[in-house]
Amino acid sequence: MLKNLDSFPQSILVTGCQRSGTTILARIITQSEGMVNYWFGKDDELDAALILAGEVPHEPRGRYCFQTTYLNNCYNEYLEHKDKGHKIIFVIRNPYSVVYSMVYNWKRFALNELFFQCGMDVIDDSTRKRINLFGSLFVSQVSKACHAYVGKTSQAIELRKAFSDQEIMFVEYDALVNNKNILLPKVYEFLNIPYKVGYADRLSAKSLNKADRLSLSIRNKIDAICLPTYERVSKLVAGPM
Repeated sequence: MLKNLDSFPQSILVTGCQRSGTTILARIITQSEGMVNYWFGKDDELDAALILAGEVPHEPRGRYCFQTTYLNNCYNEYLEHKDKGHKIIFVIRNPYSVVYSMVYNWKRFALNELFFQCGMDVIDDSTRKRINLFGSLFVSQVSKACHAYVGKTSQAIELRKAFSDQEIMFVEYDALVNNKNILLPKVYEFLNIPYKVGYADRLSAKSLNKADRLSLSIRNKIDAICLPTYERVSKLVAGPM
């Protein structure tokens, strides 16, 4: 999936669990001065995937930012490009907002795909066996979202072990939005890109109240399944939470 990555020197790879704010951050960086805007279709993440996999021809013209959340269970491909001058930003977000967005604002197919690619490894053995035998229709969308979140977000731990502080940065999305004039410049400093104050204007706090819309039963499920992973991964974040 990252076959052609090294053809684009000093690329920036924005990743993390889906519905965590990776899209807006990747778009802000891509549209920054000095970066190349490579978008050609309706889905910039798909554009990135097609270019990096060599499915569409693209002649490098400078420095690129690619959103790479789509790697899912193939995230070990990042390690194949270690020490090549690329930068990784791993976006972390509280599980309440992510699960809400997965269940209520996302296509069912996309959630099912993420669950099978990243959530199946962290679900209990008996449920996994039942799914393998009978399919996943008896598993609720909330449970799928919770386990998908745990499986995908946990990848931050393995990437932390593999990459140095000069290669990877962990960003908590809600903190970034609430402290954008402090934290976004730090992201640009890590990326070695000149920062302009106007870049922060595109980070909106409108989506920060998603957790308030969840029922108590769903919040309790998220607490039990997702919260330990979020608390563990959050320790990787530099700066205020």
